[in-house]
Amino acid sequence: MGPMRLYLDQDMDVRLADRLKQKGYDAVTTRDAGNIGQTDSRQLEYAATHGRAILTHNRRDFKRLHATFVHQGRRHYGIITSAHLKLDELERRVLNLLGTLSAQQAENQLIQLHLFR
Repeated sequence: MGPMRLYLDQDMDVRLADRLKQKGYDAVTTRDAGNIGQTDSRQLEYAATHGRAILTHNRRDFKRLHATFVHQGRRHYGIITSAHLKLDELERRVLNLLGTLSAQQAENQLIQLHLFR
């Protein structure tokens, strides 16, 4: 399946998407998608519909949404949660994640970015 395609939730620094694109990764933001102000549920729906893993700081809500998707037998392409970090550290961890897990391995997974230090 190849590398993960990312969708950065609206609480993520949009500069991260630019940095990832410069390194050849497919990353879009809620701004790019025209989804600013949408609910977390709608954000995940968008990511799932477009085959993208979502990257968010909103750990609590997305943990709940992941459980709902699993319970309903629905598929998503990964939910990656992170504490708020400086941009350089966030980029480093995301690159570690992208170098470790394929899109197929991320499917239906709740992934904690702190594991990719």
